[in-house]
Amino acid sequence: MVKTKKKNIVGKVNIKVGKKVLKMIRGKNVIRVVVLVLLLGAYYQFGSVATVNGRLISRLKYMKSMERQVGEQILDQMITESLILSEAKKKGVEIEAAEIEKEITAIEEQVKAQGRTLEEALAMEGMVRADLEKQIKIQKIGEEMSGSDIEVSQEEIDAFLEEYKDQLPETASEAELQELAEGQLGGQAKNEAMSNWLKTLKEEAKISYR
Repeated sequence: MVKTKKKNIVGKVNIKVGKKVLKMIRGKNVIRVVVLVLLLGAYYQFGSVATVNGRLISRLKYMKSMERQVGEQILDQMITESLILSEAKKKGVEIEAAEIEKEITAIEEQVKAQGRTLEEALAMEGMVRADLEKQIKIQKIGEEMSGSDIEVSQEEIDAFLEEYKDQLPETASEAELQELAEGQLGGQAKNEAMSNWLKTLKEEAKISYR
């Protein structure tokens, strides 16, 4: 009986020791993970991206330079997109998926005529199909909400053809020239209407920079 009791006590002691060892191992693993994360953070903040004649260009300096050069432009684009989508939601404006797909098909045909696929063309711009769909959706929303569906008068077309007659293709038919002029004038009107609408939208919005 005494021997059995001793064995039980020894077994309990071994279990306690095992648990302590397991906790220590786990604790060390946690510390190692924390140290690794800190090291990676330090690398991305202070590591170098290149060397020029033995002189380091730090990642931090590179990131700050990138932010100065393109950060403002990207931020303005993101703000514009956010304003357009918010306004569309407020006014209940939606763009049908079929309308977006129609635009993508037209773009795809133009790209194929140049001997490339749509995916290849998008990859060259650092984009995927979802990015293109979003851009088309935002563009369509902007056109609809800015009232840029403007008809071009025949007088405007005639004036355009007269002003740019020396620059127009000589082999184009009268119908083709009319279509070209209408497309150019319509595009200008849409851009102007969109620009004015966005300007008003930004002026009325509460935007705070940090």
